[in-house]
Amino acid sequence: MNRIEKIVPVILSLLLPGLSIISSQGDLDPIEVFPKYLLSVFFLYSIWQLNDYQFKHPDWLILRVGETKMLKTVFVLTNLLYISLILALDFFIFPSWISLSSTVPIWVVATRLTMAALIFAVFQQALKMTKQQDSLYSQNLLLQTEKLKAELESMKQQINPHFLFNSLNTLIDLIEEDQKKAVGFVRVFSNLYRVVLQSSRRDFVFLEDELSFLKDYWELLKIRFNGAVHLQVDIPVELRKVLIPPLSLQLLIENAVKHNQATNENPLRIEVFENKDTLVIQNNINPKPFVSYSEGLGLVNLQKRFSLLLAPIEYGENENMFRVILPYKKTQQ
Repeated sequence: MNRIEKIVPVILSLLLPGLSIISSQGDLDPIEVFPKYLLSVFFLYSIWQLNDYQFKHPDWLILRVGETKMLKTVFVLTNLLYISLILALDFFIFPSWISLSSTVPIWVVATRLTMAALIFAVFQQALKMTKQQDSLYSQNLLLQTEKLKAELESMKQQINPHFLFNSLNTLIDLIEEDQKKAVGFVRVFSNLYRVVLQSSRRDFVFLEDELSFLKDYWELLKIRFNGAVHLQVDIPVELRKVLIPPLSLQLLIENAVKHNQATNENPLRIEVFENKDTLVIQNNINPKPFVSYSEGLGLVNLQKRFSLLLAPIEYGENENMFRVILPYKKTQQ
């Protein structure tokens, strides 16, 4: 926009006097016309700069011009006064070899300068509106981006408390059932929570890192359920460099364990695999008769994070299976 604002007045100031010369009747002496042409260019360019200053500084008068109608009135009066000054200089001061009114009547010069001022005002108003629209678009885009960043940061901040809260609930259950298992759980949990703190600061992690974390998290589940939860991961090697939001798989495994019963006679079976450029996490449905207190942030958090970073996730029940489909981001090779 800045480049256009600089080029347009130069082009118009050079073009309008030239069109006037071309439309003139009779033979014209280039040597005689050239000084008048340069003076016309100077006058027109100075009118543009005067109008431009008024557009950018509406409070240039001693009395601040705030209302639109008064601004237009001052704008017109300023142009008329400046054109009158140009005409007085041209008619009374300038020598005939440079004076515009030496070859045409003074009213013709006045008409041409007034028409040029109107043309300039139209162009400048259009440029001003375009600039305002661009500015509003940029501001809205910035506000929208900042809002999305704030929402994403809020979602990320919920990861740590959510993981900690659910793990402590599991620990409480273990302490009641088997204190030795609880001690082993705490040891594995301390290492996992360190990874959680590091990962939650990122928007994306490699799938192979997420699977590595899931493997460690699986150790917690084995301590607690002693073989009642089965996990099968079938991810091709070439897919392990794709990117997903951190702790996505762990959260879904945790969600499956929280809402379903798992016994050696009726185990909870969880599968993680790739299908049509998506990650699928599914488990058989065997709902608990009673679920311990939950804030319900897990799946909602995941949905919001994926919507902000990639695309919405899909989930639902199908043939006694609960399935979640996650998009992923391919890395540039």
